[in-house]
Amino acid sequence: MINTFFAGDSHCYHKKIMEFEPDFRPFSSVEEHNEILIENHNGIVKPNDIVWHLGDVIFGCVENIEIISRFNGKKKLVLGNHDKSKVDDLRKYMDYFTHIYGVASYKGFVLTHIPVHPSQFCRYKGNIHGHVHSNTLDDPRYINVSMEAINLTPIPYDEILNRWAANN
Repeated sequence: MINTFFAGDSHCYHKKIMEFEPDFRPFSSVEEHNEILIENHNGIVKPNDIVWHLGDVIFGCVENIEIISRFNGKKKLVLGNHDKSKVDDLRKYMDYFTHIYGVASYKGFVLTHIPVHPSQFCRYKGNIHGHVHSNTLDDPRYINVSMEAINLTPIPYDEILNRWAANN
């Protein structure tokens, strides 16, 4: 059976992310940080599973995108504010992601990096997003899948749906 997972804000190669979120990313080096993310990811995601990355997968040099090849699954990307958006850079991203979006929808949810305005809920039952890291929005229609909110491990869609249903 193919499963679908969500994750946001991996921030591979982002040295400062450990300073910004020390309670959730208590690593001594960016290399250790990256390896734990890969280990957690591959511990739950199988090669044929689908993974939606909701932005900010890497930080810095676009060549760092090669690390994505070490993560299991068929990967889709919703661009984040730290993802490169120049055409030449996006071509490199296309080597590692089956699809790249600015925004997408999935089973009645809007998928974004930055949370959408509440006025969009007339169209969608919820917003699966990243960007806010360990912060939360006081509205159960927002589902934060930033790494800090999901224990540095991709979250299965079924779990997202159960959480949403329990609060709506």
